[in-house]
Amino acid sequence: MVDFNKRVFWHFTFKDLLTILCSAAIPIALAIYTAIGSQQQKQEAERTRQFDLEQAEKLRQRTLYDEFINNIFKLDNYGYLKERKNPWAFANAYYRAAHRQWDTIRKADVLQFLKEKQLIGRNNCTSGCRTTELDDIIRLNELNFDNVHLASETGGLNKLNLQCVSFDQVSMSNATFSFASLNGVSFDGGRFDNVKFDGSSLACASFNGVNLSGADFGNSNLTGAHFSNSDMTGAKITEDQINQASFDNVIMPNGKNSETTPSTTTKKPIAETTTILKTEMSTTTTSPSLSSSTTLSTTIPSTTSISASSSTSSPTTTPSTSTTTTTATATSTSTTTVTTTTTTSTSSSSTKTSITSSTTTTSIAWGSSFLNQTMYSVGSNPSGVAVADVNNDTKPDIVTADSGSDTVSVLLNTGNGTFSPETNYLVEGRPQTVAITDVNTDNKPDIVNANSGLNTVSVLLNAGNGTFSSKTRYAVGANPRSLAVADVNNDNKSDIIVTNYNEFTVSVLLNIDTDIFSPQVTYLVGVYPVLVGVADVNSDNKLDILTANGGSNTISVLLNIGNGNFTPQTTYVVGTYPYSVAAADVNNDNKPDIVTANRGSNTISVLLNRGNGAFSNQTTYAVGKKPCSIAVADVDRDNKPDIVTANRDSNTINILLNRGNGTFFNQTTYAVGSQPVAVAVADVNNDNKSDIIVTNFDGSTVSVLLHR
Repeated sequence: MVDFNKRVFWHFTFKDLLTILCSAAIPIALAIYTAIGSQQQKQEAERTRQFDLEQAEKLRQRTLYDEFINNIFKLDNYGYLKERKNPWAFANAYYRAAHRQWDTIRKADVLQFLKEKQLIGRNNCTSGCRTTELDDIIRLNELNFDNVHLASETGGLNKLNLQCVSFDQVSMSNATFSFASLNGVSFDGGRFDNVKFDGSSLACASFNGVNLSGADFGNSNLTGAHFSNSDMTGAKITEDQINQASFDNVIMPNGKNSETTPSTTTKKPIAETTTILKTEMSTTTTSPSLSSSTTLSTTIPSTTSISASSSTSSPTTTPSTSTTTTTATATSTSTTTVTTTTTTSTSSSSTKTSITSSTTTTSIAWGSSFLNQTMYSVGSNPSGVAVADVNNDTKPDIVTADSGSDTVSVLLNTGNGTFSPETNYLVEGRPQTVAITDVNTDNKPDIVNANSGLNTVSVLLNAGNGTFSSKTRYAVGANPRSLAVADVNNDNKSDIIVTNYNEFTVSVLLNIDTDIFSPQVTYLVGVYPVLVGVADVNSDNKLDILTANGGSNTISVLLNIGNGNFTPQTTYVVGTYPYSVAAADVNNDNKPDIVTANRGSNTISVLLNRGNGAFSNQTTYAVGKKPCSIAVADVDRDNKPDIVTANRDSNTINILLNRGNGTFFNQTTYAVGSQPVAVAVADVNNDNKSDIIVTNFDGSTVSVLLHR
């Protein structure tokens, strides 16, 4: 039988069950709530702890930074940062001890401080490449800068200055350089995998033995950068950037090894560049004795607001050069002496100069002496000169830009180096320079000149027989001081390039229909650009632009990127107030070098081409007072380009003969007219020897010095 009493024990009502469940749930809920609250408290405590740690770390980083700055300040006061033997060990010890404790932000801040204090990157790199050789006081080698972000506060407006810093043997994996100026920086022996260069300039930077796998060069400028013995596997670099730099034994992004030569195409000797013969302002292309010594079409300025075009043509055969000196006159009594006295002459570089009115002894190589000048009248204040055969008789004629009379003068060659009286053509607007070239492809050389007073260029078409039609004007920038004419977009038509002195720009006018030119496109260059030249400086068969910037004591180089477009300028330091520039291969390596006349320092500067359009530091040579114009041509028939300058304030020209390795003998001096401001070199009497033509600003004449 069933025991009903026991059954009653198990018989619960629904209310009883709810009561039991609630009694059990409340403690469980409380336990769960307590556990959740405890976890939240722990998380909040952890967040608080992390925040406190972060604040403590920031404070620690700040303290470390402040201590380092104070220590550097003390070392500076104690004289431990001065130029003397091994003075910098304490500074390096402080820096390295602190560096190992800094975070990436502080490492970046300290690098900027060290640069601003000139404790690193002490060399001058204003031209893009190093122009001095100074040791860094603080050494960065073998330190870790992984993940460091170095960036300009203003983006592209003002680049972060890290020029010429030595990052040799450092680790900078995953680092970022944003809008940084890294010109002349050495990254040799470092680890830079996955580094990013964003909008930065790496002109003349060195990467030797560097891991650059996965690096991203973004839109950075690599002009003149050199990569050697490095790994660039998977790196992001454009074809244009590859053409800007040079590579030697480098694993390229495609996994293949680079050739052990610069990445651009091999350059032909300049004298063989047929396209340049058409654009030379002073070359007679029909004469068998003339060929271009450079791809430069130059214009040479004169006095304060005057410039003149320079001849860059020269004979291509001749004997050897030798010595030079500084003398006062150019009358000669023997074939090897350039003075009025009788002494022996040799072909050595020794010189002896007597400072009396009638005796001067000069040693000079045979074949490089010139007869006394013959003067011809031209328009008022001639400031530019060009030499070319304008009447198709195979004899080079003379054309001058006459700023005082607003004319160009044409002197036809009558044979044997003599010239007819001038024929003047009105152009107006203070013409500063003149160039001769065929702008309308009719095989007759036309005249182009820059008019500083009207902010225009004029084109005078050759009507035949050495006469010219009325001018056509084209607008350019403010105060155009010089021009060059050359085919910059490879369409076999001559284009015009002009310096705008007051705007710090150059204008490019493309020839769009024989003698019709497009509106100008301007490019920024240095301060007060006096003269412009054109040459293929990076061996890519495209003509690049050179300017001499008197106000900034620099040369600007704008590389041609195709279709007549140009890169932003790269600048190189030269002498004081460069007034003229020429390009020629002076060291026989098939690369055009740069030569400038520096009016403010009475010197010339020679910058040798290192390849890919990058140039070495200048070597300077003394010349006469206020050199305003320069021509580079072989005047002594040894197949080496020599230098000729027109010196305004000494009323002379100087000749510096080429030794053969890109260095030059001391100057030899010849007297010319009053205030010579422009010089050209050409064989005007068809004897296969280079003659010299000079404009005399104050005398309103042209001097012709025939080669003996």
